Amino acid sequence: MKKRTGELQKIGSLFDIYKDRLKAPQKTVVDAVVEVVHDVTGIKLDAARCSYTVSTKTLATNAPSMIQQEIKMHHEEIMMHVKGRIGEKSAPTRII
Repeated sequence: MKKRTGELQKIGSLFDIYKDRLKAPQKTVVDAVVEVVHDVTGIKLDAARCSYTVSTKTLATNAPSMIQQEIKMHHEEIMMHVKGRIGEKSAPTRII
């Protein structure tokens, strides 16, 4: 049996293992991208018109071409904010 040393652990550090192993669900990824697109470009994207494929880490939007062009123009900035919001491991690699 391991002897307790009496040192205190921060509560936030107890969940670091889960942060490294778990990935965000599809709905969380879509919601995060919709929020970031609205923050960066000011365009309100409908979450129902977006689909996320976990295996390829691709988020597809069924939006008008003008909105898709605007997303492509700000792609790098959007991706940077999404990675900061949900983590590197859970973030999509492409938005089409």
